[in-house]
Amino acid sequence: MSSSLYYTGSAKRTSGAFSVTLKDGEALVKKLQKLEDGGQKAINSTVSDFTSRAPAWVKKGIRQHYGVDTAAISEAGPKVKRGATSIKVSGVSVDGASLVYSGRTLTPTHFNQSPKSPQTTRQKSKIKVPGQALSTSSPVAMVAPPKKYTVKATIIKGKRASMKQGTFIASGNGGSTLPFQRTGDDRTPIEAVRTLSVPQMISGRAKDTIEELIAENLEKRFEHHINQQMK
Repeated sequence: MSSSLYYTGSAKRTSGAFSVTLKDGEALVKKLQKLEDGGQKAINSTVSDFTSRAPAWVKKGIRQHYGVDTAAISEAGPKVKRGATSIKVSGVSVDGASLVYSGRTLTPTHFNQSPKSPQTTRQKSKIKVPGQALSTSSPVAMVAPPKKYTVKATIIKGKRASMKQGTFIASGNGGSTLPFQRTGDDRTPIEAVRTLSVPQMISGRAKDTIEELIAENLEKRFEHHINQQMK
């Protein structure tokens, strides 16, 4: 069965960002209010932690739900936008930074696709083909056709999804090896198969997991920096 996660056509560029709310931050806010200059230092250190450590938390959250390779996640970002209010502690906005991910819809090659290369194996039984299509003067020839195969990939973690019958592996632009499908009534046009982008994964199944990972880890870092300034 083919999966609706696949489509054919040009790559689509997508982007997305997210903000963070520390759910149990009331105690941190009370501590923060007791500090003067140290409060700003704690905030600045937390924002620095957010920009440097959050990409790893995002990557972990994505890979809990999707079978994508880490290289594709890294390629999509993030770009850091400083000065945006994106971290909130118990309803109090903290001057922070946004992590913006941008990237094209990916090919299944980033999702443990199989097979990975064009198949050269042929069927044992031969079929008759017109001789004029071959380097022979015979009206017909017996030729073993290529062995049929199904191209699969793991888009959703733990769920191996097949592409529709007739999908084949071939070299594309730039020499990369991709899955292709014939989308017309004839043998053309031929278009590459694509699937989700990293931003779509962030806003999809992985969204809640990513937000929880960032909130949990960032809260620990914020508390650490506040305690450091209170010494």
